[in-house]
Amino acid sequence: MKTAVITGGNKGLGLYQSRRFLDAGYQVHVVARSRADFDSLGENAHFVECDVAADRTADWLTDIHEAAGGVDVLVNNAGVHLKKPVWDVAPDELDRVLDINVRAMFAACGRFVTLNKDRGGAIVNVASMGGIMALPSAAAYVTAKTAVVGLTRSVAVDAAQFGIRCNAVSPGFIDTDMTRAVLAKDPARREKIEGRIPTHRFGRPEDVADAIHYLASDQAAYVNGVNLPVDGGYAIGF
Repeated sequence: MKTAVITGGNKGLGLYQSRRFLDAGYQVHVVARSRADFDSLGENAHFVECDVAADRTADWLTDIHEAAGGVDVLVNNAGVHLKKPVWDVAPDELDRVLDINVRAMFAACGRFVTLNKDRGGAIVNVASMGGIMALPSAAAYVTAKTAVVGLTRSVAVDAAQFGIRCNAVSPGFIDTDMTRAVLAKDPARREKIEGRIPTHRFGRPEDVADAIHYLASDQAAYVNGVNLPVDGGYAIGF
């Protein structure tokens, strides 16, 4: 049985990612600060309580590697958004966005490669449309997600010699509980957004989970260093 580690894999899009890997027969280790909806995942899911942003060396990944006898897939999903233009972002707010979205991912990638030099494996980093195009009033978030894309490419080039692939997925507008709650207050905004998406609909959480699973699987054995938009064509149709 292969083992996958998913940060933030107990809620939001991460929960769907965990379910997708479990359905594919993986043992899944969910790394998060709280259990949230973790208990719905079943017996092949294991919870690891950890604030990934606070562990600058990703020792948590070493602990999982030793307990599981190895890790085949790392999905760096944990992230945070900040809706502010650059002039309103305080230094501590920027630090938080970078700590969670970039520094934690950077450390996890480095630790995964160190542990898997003789094993190979796959890393999938969750980026965003903000790593492809500028989003309004999201300077810190766009900066962080752009860094995620660059990190992915760098790891892909450096780690290929060890049989390790690294790719990214950039979700667009996805129909989650959070999205529906926000847009329920402004139905006209949802209609406007859907009108700008070439497929004229929001994506499903499963669409993102399927893309991540594909990039982690042997079906993508020759796919390395890509940033795959899962956005219905929004970024290219804008």
